[in-house]
Amino acid sequence: MARGRVDNINVKEEGKLKAGLNDCCRFLYNSDEGTVMGRNGSSWAKIGGFYLIFYSFLAGFFAINLFVMLQTLDPDVPTIVGRTNKPQVAIDEYGSMLLNFGDEDIWNAAITAKNETKTRYDSLIIEEIDGNITKKIFRWTSDVDVECQDVEKYPFGSDSGCFYLGMNRIYNYDPVDGLADGTRFFFDCEFDIGKTGKGDMSGNITSFEVLPSPSTADFSMYYPWTSVATDGYQPLFSVKVTIDRKALKALPKDERPEKAFITCLPYTGIDRASAVQLPESRFARLTVHYPWKLDDVE
Repeated sequence: MARGRVDNINVKEEGKLKAGLNDCCRFLYNSDEGTVMGRNGSSWAKIGGFYLIFYSFLAGFFAINLFVMLQTLDPDVPTIVGRTNKPQVAIDEYGSMLLNFGDEDIWNAAITAKNETKTRYDSLIIEEIDGNITKKIFRWTSDVDVECQDVEKYPFGSDSGCFYLGMNRIYNYDPVDGLADGTRFFFDCEFDIGKTGKGDMSGNITSFEVLPSPSTADFSMYYPWTSVATDGYQPLFSVKVTIDRKALKALPKDERPEKAFITCLPYTGIDRASAVQLPESRFARLTVHYPWKLDDVE
């Protein structure tokens, strides 16, 4: 008997997409069983009640914890102010950390940063209590030394420039609290070799002057500090730096130092000779960049 040939038969499933849509609609709402997404009204009521109680409990638990933690805070005394509660000499604006006598762009950027600081101090309005301010408030126009009061006094190409520094804000901090009457609080600076050990320590090219002078300055009148609104911004002192271009040019090019570093610290004492560094205080390092690569140093 001859075998017949069986051809492959493709069965076309019609209405598959339509059936899928019908099943989806039936899941969302089944009119025959009266369910929504597979649950009837009683089931939805039970699960809704459960989540209502569950999330109400979580909200109540969070509210109670928040209330308890807030009771541990003093509304008048912040726990931490700024990045640290240790005294630290700081430069107010990042762009003013460097005096670069060889780069006009960096020099002008520093002047812009210093102008921003000056504007902030000049525009501060202190709220008077009962028409009276009991503590001295630091003012740029009256309290910054005249040598550095005008930020634009030393344009690029000058032999001098100024840094402006102060201490970080620490709530209710008084540097002379508990010390003998007549104890002063002031800042002083010295040359530093720098992290790489290549800082110019000779003093032949760079000289600097701390203003007001450490021998007479007393910043204790501005403390204790509690807030900007009542006590203003922290008092600033200036460091006027001068370079001797002739002394720099007299050196062979391969022996010219690149930078000088100056570190500044806070001190307390009746006179400079017996003064001690403020406990746990940290220094600020100033960088003076020489125009040592220029052929036209004059």
